[in-house]
Amino acid sequence: MKTSENYLHVSVGNLNLDIVTYVSKPLEPDESLIADSLEIRPGGAATNYAVAVSWYGHRAVLISSVSNHALSMSALEAVSEKGVITTFAKIVEDGPGMVIIMVYPDGNRSMIRYLGANQSLTPRDVPLDLLKEAHVLHVASVNPSLACEVASVAEKYVPLVSYDPGGFVSTARSRVLKTLKHVDVLFLNKHEALVLTEGSLSKLENLNVELIALKLGSKGAVAINHGKAWYSHAEPVEKPADTTGSGDAFNALFNAIYIETGSVEKALKYAVAAGALKASCRSSFICGDKRVFRKQLMKTTVRPLSGSISDIVNE
Repeated sequence: MKTSENYLHVSVGNLNLDIVTYVSKPLEPDESLIADSLEIRPGGAATNYAVAVSWYGHRAVLISSVSNHALSMSALEAVSEKGVITTFAKIVEDGPGMVIIMVYPDGNRSMIRYLGANQSLTPRDVPLDLLKEAHVLHVASVNPSLACEVASVAEKYVPLVSYDPGGFVSTARSRVLKTLKHVDVLFLNKHEALVLTEGSLSKLENLNVELIALKLGSKGAVAINHGKAWYSHAEPVEKPADTTGSGDAFNALFNAIYIETGSVEKALKYAVAAGALKASCRSSFICGDKRVFRKQLMKTTVRPLSGSISDIVNE
């Protein structure tokens, strides 16, 4: 019997080395820039999610395929030090998964991804016994065929199955859509939502999924559930520094609050607050203590959505 006292999230996806440069502006063709600073740090959507879950106070297991390179081993250790259970990670002889990130003065960023060892992850790497213990399964930015197979098994055992397809929406749209029938919560950003709905956000409600959370960056987020919709917006309590991982922190807190309370409204508010707090961290992981988070919650509003989603997006 699963208890309500110690929720367990299983996060399936990538552990990356994030090579982060802080620059004054986006690059033009044939242009070179001198970075203000450079960092090499752990990242990856599933990893960032697991760290945020642990930060909040739930248990988190990371299922990932990790290079045996020394830098990847160091990154895995750093994730473990954040309280994430990493003993199920599969170590392989391959290059590290890497993301080259350029962060601009407003905290927004551009990214180039190299999958490396992440490509070796398979459905067999997700233990059935672990799924039977889990309260939440979250699958992030992995090949949709992998996501579909894992989710189709998990839906039999796990109370809440969530999916953030990331860039695969653009490269494998049909396979992403096929996965949705096994998913309870779908996380999308604006671009991904437009691709899935072929340019019409009003069609989001027609997707084969119970609950959709649409992340709109500094504009906040919208949650859609059984014909009802809510809008949440945060006034940042600290200056944005790096939005890398903000969407993953959003996902983590949304799932954590939703599995605890069943309230879409409360889950959305906590998620938007977490995304805003994460943006203040020069890290791919959420930072700050619960006192700062409480302040951010007080600066975060949520209300039933009046009008269309497009009205919010185009404001």
